[in-house]
Amino acid sequence: MKKNEKITILCYGDSNTWGCIGKWEENTELSKRYGMDVRWPSVLQKNLGEKYHVIEEGLGGRTSIYEPPTEAWKNGETYLVPCLHSHYPLDLVVFMLGTNDLQIKKDITAEELPKGISRLIDIVRQYSELGRDGISPEILIIAPPEIRPSAPEGRTAVYAKFRCEIGRELSLLFPKIYAQVAKEKGCYFLDSQKYVQPCPADGVHFEEESHMRLGRAVAQLIENEIFPNNKRPEAFIGLEMV
Repeated sequence: MKKNEKITILCYGDSNTWGCIGKWEENTELSKRYGMDVRWPSVLQKNLGEKYHVIEEGLGGRTSIYEPPTEAWKNGETYLVPCLHSHYPLDLVVFMLGTNDLQIKKDITAEELPKGISRLIDIVRQYSELGRDGISPEILIIAPPEIRPSAPEGRTAVYAKFRCEIGRELSLLFPKIYAQVAKEKGCYFLDSQKYVQPCPADGVHFEEESHMRLGRAVAQLIENEIFPNNKRPEAFIGLEMV
């Protein structure tokens, strides 16, 4: 890496990486988005500082490898390769995907949960030349948040899209399963469920405080474990972790 080059990080995820604000009412309007001072990739950038360049690549409804019937462009596998080429050279790829798999593939089982994230990891490794100096970028996989029922006055139908308790129980397995995938494939791992809580509006999307905590937690992992030689002396910015 040249002296003035920044460490480039690609955050590849779904609506919670995009910064979706959970809706309280069902309607056809496009979802609103938190500002750049709130979204967790932006919080990550703020905490890491000028030595890093964080790319926000979030898309509402994005799956890992499954194709929504009428929205093929939300298949995370399909877009990953062009995305890697667009942002070459990359030093770190951060994945937080899997939540939407639970509503698109209605018959998904616990045994199938690692399939999608494993495939995405393999794709990054397949295109190792897109890393810095031809070296495959590091990979961090983040276990997605749990799914909860919304508040009674919220969008209760969202929970049904995830098969209610079936989807919830599967979502609670993400940390254990993704940690095992990370161990087997030599990736870094972080459990978002330690830092975030779904909003009461729909039981899926983060509120502001959760974005702050997650962004700060990812920054700490990056500076302490992934790129420790680039660690800044300043204190981290944002909310204290719980």
